[in-house]
Amino acid sequence: MPLTGNMPPGVPHPTRSLGYGIIRWAQQYIVQPDGEQAGQPWTFSPEQLRFVLWMYAIDDKGRWLYRTAALRRAKGWGKTPLLAALAIVEFIGPARFSRFDDNDMPVGKPVPLPLVQIAATSLDQTANTRDMIRGMLAESPAEKEFNLDIGKGIIQFKDGRPGRIEPVTSSSRGLEGARPTFARPRHEHRLCRGRRMSLRCL
Repeated sequence: MPLTGNMPPGVPHPTRSLGYGIIRWAQQYIVQPDGEQAGQPWTFSPEQLRFVLWMYAIDDKGRWLYRTAALRRAKGWGKTPLLAALAIVEFIGPARFSRFDDNDMPVGKPVPLPLVQIAATSLDQTANTRDMIRGMLAESPAEKEFNLDIGKGIIQFKDGRPGRIEPVTSSSRGLEGARPTFARPRHEHRLCRGRRMSLRCL
């Protein structure tokens, strides 16, 4: 089912979204990248919180509630920081359903073999998002906990485990055959999330 128009009213029940755990995880592991609060724990705005909760909404079987969604907001709303935070979550956070616990609360798990791609017409156009991601990870709890190598271009694991965040051009032949688990296509308000072999556009 597509998520169209405005978000549903309110927020999903805590038993029907991975977003609650994802929000807590992000606040624990990543940091504010700039401004007066630089280096402090990351916080989402109220509308960003609602978007995350609905984006990760699930049914009683742990399946995604919405097949597609799109984020369209005016410049300055905070789309790039939100995308950067979600890219990190999809790389190392509890972004996939694992099980329901004894209280019927959903438990997330990391994406196996995470491949997060930030796409644009040219690599220079990915710079803002890449810098935001690096700022959120540099000297953060996540950097040490997950043994990250925060390069200028690619972010990966220092111990050589498979998985990375990488910039790509939307016309690159390197995209052929790639199986990204999360991607931002050329238009910044669209996100694609993979589950198994398929991609979900958000």
